[in-house]
Amino acid sequence: MNFNEYLSSMSHHYPEYVTRKEMAVIMGICESKAYSLEKQGKIPYEYTSTSDGKRQKIKTADILLYQYEQMCFNELENEYVEALRRYFEKQLKAYPNVLRTSDVKRLTGYVKTTINNWILRNELKALCYKNQRIKSPQRGKGTLIAKEAFINFLISPYYRNIVRKSALHKEQEQEYTQLFIRFLSKRGA
Repeated sequence: MNFNEYLSSMSHHYPEYVTRKEMAVIMGICESKAYSLEKQGKIPYEYTSTSDGKRQKIKTADILLYQYEQMCFNELENEYVEALRRYFEKQLKAYPNVLRTSDVKRLTGYVKTTINNWILRNELKALCYKNQRIKSPQRGKGTLIAKEAFINFLISPYYRNIVRKSALHKEQEQEYTQLFIRFLSKRGA
């Protein structure tokens, strides 16, 4: 579904302009989160003068566009995810098919504890034998991870939506945000 179809299916439920409080209700979030989205520039707003003073107004179309982008960004399978997979496969082409925790650390910029937590929470799949993680034969190099499992982790909504990103993750995010913008322009958003 492209954005125009999404907009036409949803816009008849709401007025053309809403307040921050109404935006929070539409999105199912608290007012402070709505305020945060406005201040981050993710949802544009403007002020209008009324007999009661200045009032904020937000286009419902802008709210729906934000929701559509979030929906597309968090889909597990679409053209964007496939483009993202190709991006990471190209980045990791020179690496072997089995990575160590130290390699993941270098490629993501996160510390070893964070990577081990991803493995423990089963977000990042480690190589296992009889329910035991396979360790690198080199002392201190960590758990072994298949390159394909690492790529699946990198393209997952979990990794893309990490709030406190490492510096390296922020750089990657800028690159794959450009991919996402191209994807949305193809979809008609």
